[in-house]
Amino acid sequence: MKKKRFLFSILFLIFFLSLVFTEIEAGTPKLEISEMSWDWGRIPQNSVVSHSFWLKNVGTDTLRGMNASVG
Repeated sequence: MKKKRFLFSILFLIFFLSLVFTEIEAGTPKLEISEMSWDWGRIPQNSVVSHSFWLKNVGTDTLRGMNASVG
């Protein structure tokens, strides 16, 4: 009987924690970046180059307050 109660308690705890973590992730923004880096190769001095990095919010809430830097 104690084994059944212990097993039931463990299963209930796992179920409860899965619900909690699902709710935490449910309303969050998530940023997806097309590429994490880009190899420019050899570029002659004083050349002007450009490349587009696509950013996409794949979360379920608005993505705000982003600070971007190059470095």
